[in-house]
Amino acid sequence: MKYIIPTTNSAVQRVIQYAGLASVQIINANKYTGRITSPVKDEPIGLSSLGTPIYTDLTLLGCKYTDNITGNEITLPNDRFRSNTASVTNTPQRGGFYMNIETVLMTIEQPIRVIKTEIQGRNGTVKEYIGADDSRITINGMITGKNGVYPRDEVNRLKAWLDAPLSKGIVAWWLDNLGISDIVVESYNIPQTQGGYSYQFFTINAVSDIPVELNITQPIQ
Repeated sequence: MKYIIPTTNSAVQRVIQYAGLASVQIINANKYTGRITSPVKDEPIGLSSLGTPIYTDLTLLGCKYTDNITGNEITLPNDRFRSNTASVTNTPQRGGFYMNIETVLMTIEQPIRVIKTEIQGRNGTVKEYIGADDSRITINGMITGKNGVYPRDEVNRLKAWLDAPLSKGIVAWWLDNLGISDIVVESYNIPQTQGGYSYQFFTINAVSDIPVELNITQPIQ
């Protein structure tokens, strides 16, 4: 009689060795041995101001628009730059930027436009696929300040960006992986938090946007 003993069971192997069980056949019972490779883990893109690893951040890009009340041109500049000593050093956005948010969670909802036509005498409907609608994006983030200090300047800076009435550029590898680089803000929420003072939570509701390029084929008269 032959018994199949997994080679990984060292206790059974010792019993076979000392008992002289010649009729016991030892084979490798694990068919996956040598076929499974350990995946390479993703490295964090940088460290936060608290020293914790960051795997996804959100970078807001500057913009320019004309105020519809005063008629003045408003510029939100890309006046912040990363350096080797910055808290986040390995992100897709190497140039200047308007604001970076380290603590952020994002959700994407992708509606699909489908026309449903009812036909008399037929169960169900006839579906006509039209295409993908704008992606709906929910961004939940937090701006942190020093202990006991509310981050007024950073919250004001964020609000100025949110209020800019135009499509705005954003950079995040997670969004870029889903084909999103520009958004239009539809609403935002900046609540007070009971028992919290040195940080500010916020929620941004937006839709994706695709920049439109116009090609002029005839000279303008």
